[in-house]
Amino acid sequence: MSSHLMIKLTQALLLLTLFMGCVTLASASQVSGLYSAEVPVEGQSAGQRTAGIKRAFAQMLIKVTGNRGVAQRPELQGDIGQAQNYVQQFRYRFGSGGSSDGGAGRLLSVQFDAAAVQRLLRERRLPVWGENRPSGLVWLGIEANGQRRVMRPEEDGRLLNAMTAVAERRGIPLMIPLMDLEDQSSVQVADLWGDFEQNIRRASERYSPDLIVTGRLTRLSGQLWRAAWRLYHGNRISSWSDEGADPAALTAEGVQHVADLLADRYAPVGGEANLSRIRLRVGGVTGLEQYAALARFLQSQSSVERADMVSVDPDAITYDLRVRGGVQVLQQGLALDGLIEPVTDLGDTAAPLSEGVDLFYRMR
Repeated sequence: MSSHLMIKLTQALLLLTLFMGCVTLASASQVSGLYSAEVPVEGQSAGQRTAGIKRAFAQMLIKVTGNRGVAQRPELQGDIGQAQNYVQQFRYRFGSGGSSDGGAGRLLSVQFDAAAVQRLLRERRLPVWGENRPSGLVWLGIEANGQRRVMRPEEDGRLLNAMTAVAERRGIPLMIPLMDLEDQSSVQVADLWGDFEQNIRRASERYSPDLIVTGRLTRLSGQLWRAAWRLYHGNRISSWSDEGADPAALTAEGVQHVADLLADRYAPVGGEANLSRIRLRVGGVTGLEQYAALARFLQSQSSVERADMVSVDPDAITYDLRVRGGVQVLQQGLALDGLIEPVTDLGDTAAPLSEGVDLFYRMR
C-alpha cells in the first residue's frame, strides 16, 4: 500500500471514529460554557434583548479568545452588531440580587453557536482558546489592623466571590484552598509574606494545579489597600502589584491579570505573518483510538491554525502544523493535557530527522 493511500485511509478512519464519538479525552482542566454568557437587562423588549445579546456576544468573545480587549478590535465591530446571527438559544431568569444596572435582577442567558464563532475568529485571524486550560490555585493573605491571616472561604465570601466571578467570565479554572487542618498546617501566613516558594509549592501539591497564584492584600490606611501578586507557572515567576480603595476590586483585578498572562502564553493574538511552520512527530500511536485522540487533541490547541498529516508509520504520525506564537507556545499547550510527552532521547529517531521534524513526542 502506498504511503499516500495509507494517509487517506487513516484520515477516513479518523473521521469515522470522531463521528461515532467513541473517543473521550481525559483532561485535568476542561472548561465548560465557553460559548455562553449572561448579562443583566432591564426588560424583555426586542430592543433590550438585542442590546443584551450584543453585550453577551462581546463577553463570550473575551472568554473564547482570552483577550480582554477583543471586543474593541475594529475588525469585529460589524460582527458584534450582528451578534443575533450567532445565537443558538436564549432565556431570561431572575438572579438572587439586584442587577448591576439597578434593575430588578433580570438576567439574559445566551448560548452561541460554537462552530460559527470559531469560524468567525479564524477568518478574523484571532485565537480560539480551547476548553483545555491550565488550572490555578490561589493563596491569598490579608493584613489589616496589624494582623495577618490567610483567606478562608467561610470568612471572606466577598473576596472569594469577586475572584470566582472574574475567573468564570474569563474561562479560567480557579481553585481556592479548603483551609482545612491540612492546609493550615502546611501554609503559614509568613510563607506568603516571605515568598517561601518551596513551602507554597509543597502545600499546593494536594490540589495538582497547573499554576499557583499568591497574593498579599494589605490595608495601607483607612481607605487604601495594596495587592501584591506572584504567579508560579512551571519555572516562570511573574510579579505585580496594584492599589485601590476596594479590596474585592483588587482581588478581581488580580485574577484578570492572571487571565491576561495566560492568554498571552496560550492564545496569542497575531495574523498570518506571525504563523510558524512546525513539524511534529508523535510516536507510540498504535491503535485507532489513539489516532482519533491525537487528532482531537491537536484540534483543541488554540495556537494551532492548521494541522496537516504528512506521513503515517506503523507506530507514529508526522504532522505539519501552522502555529500562532511559535514553538514555545505550542509546547506549553501540548503539556497541558497529559496525552503526549516530549521525547528526550532521540537515539532511535535518526530516520525522521531527514524529514525536518522539529518536535518529537510520544503517547503516554
